[in-house]
Amino acid sequence: MAISPHPRTGLQMAYFRTWHDRVADPSKPNSFGEIPSEVDVAFVFPDFTPPENPFWQTLREQYVPALHEQGTAVARTTDISSLLNPDFPDTPSGNRALADHLVEQLVHAHGLDGLDVDMETRLSAEQAERATTVFHELSRLVGEESGTDTLLIYDTNLNGDQPVFRDTADLFDYVLVQSYGRSVDSLQPTWETFAPLIPAERYLIGFSFYEEFDRNRWDDTSEPFEDSRAVAYADWQPAGATKAGVFSYAIDRDGVPFLDDAITATDYPWTRRLGERLRSREG
Repeated sequence: MAISPHPRTGLQMAYFRTWHDRVADPSKPNSFGEIPSEVDVAFVFPDFTPPENPFWQTLREQYVPALHEQGTAVARTTDISSLLNPDFPDTPSGNRALADHLVEQLVHAHGLDGLDVDMETRLSAEQAERATTVFHELSRLVGEESGTDTLLIYDTNLNGDQPVFRDTADLFDYVLVQSYGRSVDSLQPTWETFAPLIPAERYLIGFSFYEEFDRNRWDDTSEPFEDSRAVAYADWQPAGATKAGVFSYAIDRDGVPFLDDAITATDYPWTRRLGERLRSREG
């Protein structure tokens, strides 16, 4: 199940850290399956959750069906390095086999709706060429180019001038730019590096909830809500255009006060309020 109609505006997406799911770790209070319906795409952010962890069976058998029922699509996040896997030769057949492997293991095996590739590394020319090839192979299987009801998403903290993005931009359903802690004044210049390659309706900017013991201290979600960076991001639009929406990182920390390191249950108050705000301004 993909987002329909596609593309559209007023979207909210969110990354849930799997190691904070209470099936993955019974000491944790929150559940991936309880992400609210205000989230259009929920991302499985899978660190510290090995294949034998019971989270993965629960994800497929319980969480994904429940989220689909409320209209939330689910995608798996993987690092750009997975597109450079040396276990597969850098040949036409090897790169096709790598794309097949990634989609089978990261998407189909868990009944998910797509793949999100996290690009936070400046690749060498050789690496960029290979990643570009594998992205094109992936687009046979997931995303709008595949003709299937799935998503292929590019997620980055870099500008739009990276060679691999330049050569693959038309493959992605959505492009997510990690804008954690940035000033609102910086958003337009960043967008302008992407604007020659994608329409604004495929572009989202993201904030972070406060992660426990986080040295970055983005402070994107401090009260009052109306004065927060998260709300400013939801309201911001590229000059003369309308962006797809916003996303959050560490939604499992929704509502935690800045610098509060206690792990507590959430009912997703910020996500719900942002969803209302985005929907009220949609279109």
